[in-house]
Amino acid sequence: MSPFEIGETALVVEVPSAEPLVRGLRERYDSSAAYGMPAHATVLYPFLPRERLDDGVLAALRELFAARRPFEVAFRGVGRFPGVVYLAPEPDGPLRELTETVAGRWPEAPPYGGRFDAVVPHLTVAEGLAGEDLARIAAGLAAGLPVTTLVGGVTLRVFDGEGWRAEAFFPLGEPPVAEFAFPGPLRERLVAAILSGAKTASAGLLADYEHCGDPLPAAGRWAALIDSAGRRLALLETTQVRVVPIREIDEAFARDEGEGFDTVAQWRAAHERFWTGPEMSALLGGPPVIDDDTLIVAERFRLLGPL
Repeated sequence: MSPFEIGETALVVEVPSAEPLVRGLRERYDSSAAYGMPAHATVLYPFLPRERLDDGVLAALRELFAARRPFEVAFRGVGRFPGVVYLAPEPDGPLRELTETVAGRWPEAPPYGGRFDAVVPHLTVAEGLAGEDLARIAAGLAAGLPVTTLVGGVTLRVFDGEGWRAEAFFPLGEPPVAEFAFPGPLRERLVAAILSGAKTASAGLLADYEHCGDPLPAAGRWAALIDSAGRRLALLETTQVRVVPIREIDEAFARDEGEGFDTVAQWRAAHERFWTGPEMSALLGGPPVIDDDTLIVAERFRLLGPL
């Protein structure tokens, strides 16, 4: 029998960058993980029941979160409640402020139903444990820290009887645009692959970022996918960013680019044609030299939902 009630809702900050460290433990020791709730820091649970989430409430949430700005959080330490092990965010003030702001707007939905006096932001990893098990898990987690993330938005999840389904996404502030290739047929193919779920990775030249003065993407960033006409189509969340020599790109990443590459050689040939092509050469002031040591910004992302 599920420990959750149908129609329960939760506002959460999801932390994909923590999944490699905590997924296995959460699947064993966190009841919410078995029902599809990803690694997260809770903003407000339980929020209003599903039947109360009308257009007015959703619009109010959107406005409330849009007035905030994205912020960085590092999970550097392991904390404990009775029977619970969690990752502790630093700083925790911005997360606490999100909770207090939403609870202040809807006082009928106090954090955790009003069971606790203080709001302590955390990412639960294991519950229902004691003694040596708690100590062992805490020590193992500490060895894998820190985990860092950019908090780009808040997700509304609803328990539908089978799992915690993502129902709405609320960016903090105005999300930056996510542009793939240059406007034209290639961009449209890439956009279609992203919207279909086939494309979950992308690679760019570090030299491109440096030449344009653009910041590198960061895990947790939310961005608005645009097409060739500049229309905002969907929200994307960056889940991983690595700056690596091109020789370190593997077949898994090449396949996840969603462009039909079966081998790294195919991936590299197509990307070299693009990077040394006329549009990129004009942008960079000349064709770049690509060799095994060329630094690549390898980004993984996930499709959140439509805008």
